[in-house]
Amino acid sequence: MTETQSTKKNLNVVIIRIKEEKYLLEVKHVKEIYIPGEKIIPIPLADHSIVGIIDVRGEIYSILSLKKKIYSQEQIFDLDKKSRILLLEMNGLNLSVLVDEVIGVQEIPLSAFSKSNKIVETDLDFEFIKSIGVINGGTHILLDIKNFIRSFNINTDYRARDFESKYNEKEEAFEDQHTPQIDIETERPYWADDSDAEIYEIEAELSKLKKKIKLTPEQRDLLQEVGNIGSGNAVTALSHLVKKKIDIDLTNVGIISFDNLATQFGGPDQQICGIFSQIKDTPQSTIFQAFEMKPLMRLIASVAGKDTKIDPEKVNSKKDLDEYAISTIKEMGNILAGHYASALADLTETKMMIEVPQFTISSVSDLGKFLSKELETIYTFVVVIKTSMKIVDYELNGVFLFIPDLDTLYDLFDNLNIKYNPLVEDKRRITKITNPKQLRLSDTQRDALQEIGNIGSGNAANALAKMINKKVTINIPSVEMMTLDSFSEKIQTENELFTTWSNVEGKSRATVLTMFEVSDIIEIASILTDDKKKKQLDLRKKYDNIDKFPDIYQSAMSELGNILASNYISSLGDLLDIKFMTQPPDMIIDTAKKLFQYLKSQIGFLGKTSLIITTAIIITDIKIEGAFIFVPEISTLHELLSALEQFYE
Repeated sequence: MTETQSTKKNLNVVIIRIKEEKYLLEVKHVKEIYIPGEKIIPIPLADHSIVGIIDVRGEIYSILSLKKKIYSQEQIFDLDKKSRILLLEMNGLNLSVLVDEVIGVQEIPLSAFSKSNKIVETDLDFEFIKSIGVINGGTHILLDIKNFIRSFNINTDYRARDFESKYNEKEEAFEDQHTPQIDIETERPYWADDSDAEIYEIEAELSKLKKKIKLTPEQRDLLQEVGNIGSGNAVTALSHLVKKKIDIDLTNVGIISFDNLATQFGGPDQQICGIFSQIKDTPQSTIFQAFEMKPLMRLIASVAGKDTKIDPEKVNSKKDLDEYAISTIKEMGNILAGHYASALADLTETKMMIEVPQFTISSVSDLGKFLSKELETIYTFVVVIKTSMKIVDYELNGVFLFIPDLDTLYDLFDNLNIKYNPLVEDKRRITKITNPKQLRLSDTQRDALQEIGNIGSGNAANALAKMINKKVTINIPSVEMMTLDSFSEKIQTENELFTTWSNVEGKSRATVLTMFEVSDIIEIASILTDDKKKKQLDLRKKYDNIDKFPDIYQSAMSELGNILASNYISSLGDLLDIKFMTQPPDMIIDTAKKLFQYLKSQIGFLGKTSLIITTAIIITDIKIEGAFIFVPEISTLHELLSALEQFYE
């Protein structure tokens, strides 16, 4: 087994579940996550580890069972609503793997796999284990998918005829390297000047700056107020938890670069408890809290009371804690992070919801090194709010850190009116769009976008044609870039719209949407389901809710959204040289006004610049118009515009 070398890079993995065990699979081997439904066809007399075959948009895939390889005694395929099929990217071989659940996609530091002598209890054959990593205190197995496939006597070096492509050549060359690595880039590309854009002159490697951003008294007061509001709201909830009176004083606030991060926690040998809370829907924004360990453990022991058996003076690591102490620490972290996040959300005019916290116990030195090494390639600046908690019989000092992604950092800069110049002159000018409605594409960019749309639509048309055995043409009347709220203003219809949206995972994240009028999506779905006369529908009813449609129509509508999303995203990924993977889509029916209100409140990207591709689907004599919308992260948008300029070079 080859252990991954420690670097500052990350590995992009799909986290899957087989029975009660979690495993990791590299994203580069996964083409698509597919919901099986009832479409699996068993193969008589086949090996018990071969589930069967499935038709995915005209392509036949063999389905292999990872569960039966691990647990040979399993006799049945327990398919349920969480079951997923992973369509593999394997040199043109149409192979897939059935798993009990896809938990999510995550970027994991390669250093998690660097330590030797890790022990894990598993029924999995050693040959299927590529590496073992330690993540959040638990061991996780990284699967060797090639060895798994070879166990079926399948040659993974086989390449289907006419399947050669630039992408696969790059993948093959990439796999020949000693260590699989997926970069996370924060450096933004060159961008032409624009009179409507605000310019930030920022040094190329911001994380190497040694000084703080100098805040004016007004800016510091505003951050202080955020801390006061967050801590003030947290006091009431926290006092209920600890059943004691609490006073919280803010001793300092500021914005620092990552190089100064380790200095915020005290002496290098001091033991602290660090609590991490991820921000939902912005996977690269984090809230981190650190508290002096001994005072915190005394407080936790007091709160948990007789339920916990820990000795606060003897706690040196998480192994010394029981489930009651662990639960109490997480609840305390959740209360504080939730209220600070709420105050920050008001300041940045965004929505912030936090995930369930995780925590670690470590020395300041070790934790500081970890944060600097693992996060400096992702994050640039950190908002610091130092706190002193006075609880009857206890005094607890800590630090609250908000580590924002680029989008949120810029929102923070804008709301604090921070104009930042580098310590060293930098000739490059990097643009942050402050008025996306006025973004204008050059002729080259527009032509390149049209070509990308044509490639994606051509592939989607072929997939649809295979499904219905009819000629399908998809035209692209227009491509443009604007914010979703601007797009919503252009929609004239009062009719209800059918919309699917899918999260896009990979080196960069995005969201994709497809939109059609309800009458049009019914027309397409009737063709896809071979129900031209719509006998499965009650046309006297108003179909204003997805659940009112028969299951076969829902499946066809979801599949249409998936086909358009995956093919358009694939062509964009080829342009950017980024491997994208679309998740199964969600669907909604509503008026344009209510739909965009929902997107604004639930997803929060209405103001982001998006790629809008108007789509006309022609099947025989039926023509249906809709829209495909790509909502990228800000860094992906910058890469996209830069790549479009170089498309014809």
